[in-house]
Amino acid sequence: MSGRPIVAVFGSSTIRESDPEYREAGELGRRLATAGADVITGGYGGAMAACSRGANEAGAHVVGVTVELFEGRAPVNRWVKERVHTNDLFERLRYIIGRADAFIAVSGSVGTLAEIFLTWNLLMGKGHPPAPLVLLGAPWRGWLEAQREPGLVLPELFAYVQLADTPEQAVRLVLDGVAPRSG
Repeated sequence: MSGRPIVAVFGSSTIRESDPEYREAGELGRRLATAGADVITGGYGGAMAACSRGANEAGAHVVGVTVELFEGRAPVNRWVKERVHTNDLFERLRYIIGRADAFIAVSGSVGTLAEIFLTWNLLMGKGHPPAPLVLLGAPWRGWLEAQREPGLVLPELFAYVQLADTPEQAVRLVLDGVAPRSG
């Protein structure tokens, strides 16, 4: 890959092309590519396919990290330029998080929550170099506020997570927080 930053995009595998969330993820991929970033996703359908498609069609390098557990569910999406296949979910997440310079979560479910929480934990625990973690979309605002309620998440830990209302804002937040890779 080039010296372009690599942005991991987490999101649901179940959204369809007719869903507004699909269009939002596609727009995110396109904007990342045109702003000079490459993309890494889980490589399958839904938000991963939408983001991969937007990024690929705008000229970015797209990495899809697949996993043995999901091989029977669906094929890798056709916009992935580089496929990395892993044996289990732990290896998959370790690869995606380790390779990414920044992170954006779009609409998602349990898998997306696992990706967010692991990334957040690694960033706050210094298990990953400092990097932006952006949650894109209005539903994340309420979810993040709910994490404050019981008082178990220390207030200073919220500095590791940012909210964005639009793909444009999410791209600006992640790219303002990373430097291009060398070579």
